[in-house]
Amino acid sequence: MIHELDHMMPIRCAYMNKWGCDKLGTDVDEINEIGPRYYEKYFVKAESEVIRQGMQQYLVNGDFEQQYNFFQQVRLHNQRNFTWFYTVCKLLKVKNEGQETTDRMVLLSSPVMGMDTLISKVNKTLDQNKYISAHYREFALLTKREKEIIVLIAQGKSSQEIADQLFISALTVSTHRKNIIRKLDCKSSAELVRFALAFDML
Repeated sequence: MIHELDHMMPIRCAYMNKWGCDKLGTDVDEINEIGPRYYEKYFVKAESEVIRQGMQQYLVNGDFEQQYNFFQQVRLHNQRNFTWFYTVCKLLKVKNEGQETTDRMVLLSSPVMGMDTLISKVNKTLDQNKYISAHYREFALLTKREKEIIVLIAQGKSSQEIADQLFISALTVSTHRKNIIRKLDCKSSAELVRFALAFDML
């Protein structure tokens, strides 16, 4: 995509290649006609506002040696979900037929494969860090024996199997189980497994 600039501010879209038009299901005339609504139609609003602020600062700086790069989610034609794109924004000086120089802003965008998977992994990591922060006090209160029993419970072992492995009575295992449930406020084995995984006990 190429934007014409006036005093380093975009005034109209001058060009978009066929691939870009097909992906968005639009053309240059429609983009210019809808104006600022272009951003609301094809992009995530809050994300787009941040990018536009960065782009405006890039234009204000007016440094033709620099470029402005960003990731952005784009709503493609006939697609329900957004697709991640990486965009490179660069200022250029172009000579017209009369040899007059005009400023242009060129945007080159390409889809980022696997970005959704990466974002999902990052979100899972952030969620796990929040979980660890919220439950670290409980982890610190556990005794060494209780941690051993949590691992064995998470592995699916019965109280008798745990007792045999640790050379203690089944009654003692039952007492440890009750203390663990009280300290961690776990209501199911699944919650106990999550706790063990979060604190690298498995």
